[in-house]
Amino acid sequence: MSESALFPMVRTSHGSVRGTRWGDTGGIFAGIPFAAAPIGPRRLRPPAPVAAWTGVRDSIAFPAAPAQRSPLMDPSTQGSLAALDPRALAIAMALGAHTGPSAEDCLYLNLWTPELVSRRPVLVWIYGGGFETGSASPPAFDGAALSRLTGAVVVAVNYRVGALGWLFPTGPGSERFADSANLGLQDQAAGLRWVRDNIAAFGGDPDNVTVAGNSAGAFSIGALLSLPAAAGSFHKAILHSGSTGRVYRREAASAVTRDLLAAVGVRDFEGLTDVPLDRILDAQSAVIPSDIGLRHLPDGHGWGIVHDGRVLPDHPHQAVLAGAAKNIPLLIGANDDEARMYASFGADSFRPTDEAALIAEMRRAELDDPHGLLDAYRARGLPATDHLGGPTDELLELRTRFLSDAIYRVPSARLARAQTAAGGRVHTYLISAEPFGPGSSAFHGAELIYLGDKLTALDIDTPGNQAISEELTTAWSQFLATGEPGWPAFDSAQPESTRLIGGAVTFVTEPAHDIAGYWIHDT
Repeated sequence: MSESALFPMVRTSHGSVRGTRWGDTGGIFAGIPFAAAPIGPRRLRPPAPVAAWTGVRDSIAFPAAPAQRSPLMDPSTQGSLAALDPRALAIAMALGAHTGPSAEDCLYLNLWTPELVSRRPVLVWIYGGGFETGSASPPAFDGAALSRLTGAVVVAVNYRVGALGWLFPTGPGSERFADSANLGLQDQAAGLRWVRDNIAAFGGDPDNVTVAGNSAGAFSIGALLSLPAAAGSFHKAILHSGSTGRVYRREAASAVTRDLLAAVGVRDFEGLTDVPLDRILDAQSAVIPSDIGLRHLPDGHGWGIVHDGRVLPDHPHQAVLAGAAKNIPLLIGANDDEARMYASFGADSFRPTDEAALIAEMRRAELDDPHGLLDAYRARGLPATDHLGGPTDELLELRTRFLSDAIYRVPSARLARAQTAAGGRVHTYLISAEPFGPGSSAFHGAELIYLGDKLTALDIDTPGNQAISEELTTAWSQFLATGEPGWPAFDSAQPESTRLIGGAVTFVTEPAHDIAGYWIHDT
């Protein structure tokens, strides 16, 4: 076979790239730069245009992940996945736990195309990882499976994480960094613009681009819907386990910045530009709590999107309600038992000290009647045993149900209502399938097992799981191609309009009937 057949070449707007042949007609192009390296004087600065090159650039090796620590894989960390049994570690890998190298020079994307000469739907993947970890490269993300299952050209974009991607400029001298809020979001927008300008050369349809992601990636997409820098760069969006509901106010983000500066030992924001990378990574792990509630609930303490008023002028939810995304069809999904994974890994640290502590946490979610909501959760009954076969801990179970709703399911429903109120179209679904059998739950990230073709690797390739994988990937494929996943659009006037995948009924109401009245029903 000729070298040109083994290593296909494509001309981009910045220069030619040489990839690796994939199948008979496709190619994999790894490590294509879409912005200048954010190192040296460009640290904590918005993504800058990449310099053009002459000749042909090899794009055959996947790039390192953005600079990060991986606390889940550190044996010294409480609750480390490295200390868990082999199956738990395999699950973590299947869900994208990062274990490879990372680097500050990270603004590259990877591309998988089934055909170089075609006009296929395009899926741009934004990875999750709590805004602190994640990667566009295998093993954290391998777009080959998603491309094979959906038939789309798949592009995965690296974006800066942790302090380097989400630190809010505040304090003395921060005015010189006024455009440096939400750097991770700006990286994502730069990647989307690259796709808009170049994807036709790789067999993708530049007029049919869908941005998709889960968890932090989906929350990012919630902001991309109204981000000026991303306007016109995509046409549809898929948000799984994310919404427009996780956005920090300036005051909360400023508190994180002050803590980070103190931990690093510098006086002002600009002082971070010369600090060794390891000091920043060590400090960012120390100043952010590991607890999901302390991070995610309103005015939490964590990394993520900030309504800064400049880079992100409007709050994403209010922007959607005002019509910012009414011409962008949305597919919004969630899992039935989102917080179960955090309860399992957090062990005793996840359990509230008492019911009063849980009630206090629930008030942060702006609930009208937290006591009534707890009673409604109790009325559902408690499982006889926990996931390890021991006696069920009532407080842990109640907090798991509350956080699943407060962080993921209810905000997703609110986004659906806001989109329809603005005249836009949205389809919603809820996964109740339990990939590891009854009692294993539909936990946060479970959808990646199906979308990433992980059934065989995890030894759960059962007929039931195969059916769920087929249903979910077919819905995504149809949405990528047409904007219709195969069931009617969400209708706020029709209670049961969320498709249930893996349950005994076809459609359900979100939030569920028994708890809907306890949440504030603003749009």
